[in-house]
Amino acid sequence: MAKNKRPGLAGIILAGLTFGLAGGVTLGTLVIAPNMPDQADSQQVGEVDPLVAEINAAQADTADAFIAEQAEELVAGSLAQRPVLVMHDADADEEDLGNVIWLLHKAGAVDAGRIKLNAQFFSQDGADQLKSIVANTLPAGAQLSEDALDPGTHAGNALGAALLLDPGTAEPMATPEERALLLESLKGSGYLDYEQGTILPAQTIVLITGGNDGSGEGAFAAQNLANFAISLDEAGNGAVLAGRITAASDTGAIALTREWAADRVSTVDSLSRTYGRMATVLAVREQLDGGSGSYGSAASATDGAAPEVPAD
Repeated sequence: MAKNKRPGLAGIILAGLTFGLAGGVTLGTLVIAPNMPDQADSQQVGEVDPLVAEINAAQADTADAFIAEQAEELVAGSLAQRPVLVMHDADADEEDLGNVIWLLHKAGAVDAGRIKLNAQFFSQDGADQLKSIVANTLPAGAQLSEDALDPGTHAGNALGAALLLDPGTAEPMATPEERALLLESLKGSGYLDYEQGTILPAQTIVLITGGNDGSGEGAFAAQNLANFAISLDEAGNGAVLAGRITAASDTGAIALTREWAADRVSTVDSLSRTYGRMATVLAVREQLDGGSGSYGSAASATDGAAPEVPAD
């Protein structure tokens, strides 16, 4: 699904704010262009002098504390009456997850449910059975990709059709029975968990991960998570993939999604920070408006810290 590119600046969020932090660094520098080493991303940029790292971390903490005081007001009403479904993998941090859900509520989003994707969902051992289940419970009218045969893509094809509203008609793309069959089959086989009776068709899906950098044994999961996010995005009004900054390492799911589909899927790293959580909510609105962007603190976050705050 083609999307229009929107500027990824947080200028509306932080315009005119230049109070001094430790060492004289302004809030605008920290948050509009936060690609400087702190405790979270020091590994990504290499060895950092301990004193410099401590100062940078203090600056980032101070800026983030200020944003925390403004976040609720900045997102308020931006997702009014928009049904949003939250998915998260087994690696997702519960605090990150809870704060994103809280901000979605403050933005006025309709709670379309929460689904946990268990470790088996993205494991190599569970790949063949996952593909078999989605092939046999695929909603009518949905199609599995013939070009990409990996389990992440096929699971996204099926779950996107089952869980999302049609972007053209705003009607569910699957019947309640089709949706229940797919979800119950995956839950019964240990691939995912959710609370019975809480899942509704959504306009957009927020997909939250942790800090898997995609190296070593984490490579298969990272690649399939990226493919899953891209496939979900293609199914409806879009998807947002958000996680911790290490997931934006070169082989992490966020970095791979940015490499393969930055013009379609909105991504947010630095989810341990308030601005990252706020950016995730604003990115949902961006997706609904037909845009996309790469946000956060990593070098690949080419659109800044967060999307613009909607004018309406």
